[in-house]
Amino acid sequence: MAEQIGGKRNHFRAIQLPVNLVMGEACLERTQVGSGGRASLLEAAREAGMLVMASGSLLQGRVIEAMGPAFAQRLPGTRSNAQRGLQIVRSVPGLATALVGMKQPAHVAENLALAALPRIPGSEAMKILETCSKGR
Repeated sequence: MAEQIGGKRNHFRAIQLPVNLVMGEACLERTQVGSGGRASLLEAAREAGMLVMASGSLLQGRVIEAMGPAFAQRLPGTRSNAQRGLQIVRSVPGLATALVGMKQPAHVAENLALAALPRIPGSEAMKILETCSKGR
């Protein structure tokens, strides 16, 4: 649509959309048309050279409350469910960043500590999202 309205030199370069453990459609569902056929929104955005930001990464804390102990085993180095939820989202291939709102200074410190850890492999993040989406 951006090309139809603004031409090839349009300035539409970034999108923000929800991605979290219960909202993985942008990564998993093939709702777009790419050069090779059906593609996920993230695949189509990458092909178009767009920057994609995940919002609702912790779904206002609901993701944190729903995570069981198995997540701690799959995400070494993380110390809390908030870190685990963010670690999964920030590791999804095609996402530039995982946005999260924080009210408490302690939450800011906790979430910033995650930056010291490497992202998990994108394939692992996708497996986790697929598993979680099957469970809803």
